[in-house]
Amino acid sequence: MKRILLACAAMAVATGAKAATFLFDFSLAPHRDNIGNTETYTTGGLTIYASGFNWTGGTADLFGKHGSGDEKGLGLANDPTGDDEIHYHSGFVQLDMSNLFGRVSPATLMFGTNSTTQGEVWKVYGTNTAASLAGGTPVATGSNEGNHLLPGLGLYRYYDFVETAQAGGQNFLITSVSGATAPEPASWALMIAGFGGLGVMMRRRRALALAA
Repeated sequence: MKRILLACAAMAVATGAKAATFLFDFSLAPHRDNIGNTETYTTGGLTIYASGFNWTGGTADLFGKHGSGDEKGLGLANDPTGDDEIHYHSGFVQLDMSNLFGRVSPATLMFGTNSTTQGEVWKVYGTNTAASLAGGTPVATGSNEGNHLLPGLGLYRYYDFVETAQAGGQNFLITSVSGATAPEPASWALMIAGFGGLGVMMRRRRALALAA
């Protein structure tokens, strides 16, 4: 019995170790240049759906930028500066994260930003409404490049990325979405059974020792 319980615990740990990191890199081929209004990104069996919109909710083409330095990431082709980025009051990029529900650890979910060296200010809204900024809840804001936590996965299906600076550079790029996959339900069940059984065995041994 002891060997069986130890095997269960070992298998649970080994299975739980299958949880792995993932990265959606929005600058990689074939997702480059003008890629139309919608694009599907897939990695490790996970999928994100991106859509581009103008400021009033009409469709706008996405742009996969792949320049040098920080000129890499996902923007919009309607940028009036010609930089093909998400520009102030010109549009927003909406990411549909529904495929990640239950498959990704929400606490690990992050997004990356680029091209924010001239006073740009980005903001992210969580929402369950497609193609609209109305009613979204602000979940993240900043003016720097790098990786940032993206809270609320499971509460929100969509995340809207917008530029809010009215002066300076006024545009930015989304470089990536990353995180760690969640352990499968079978792993949790096995772990609970294994460690629960070991706990019962240890209590029995203590009881026998006291009785002796």
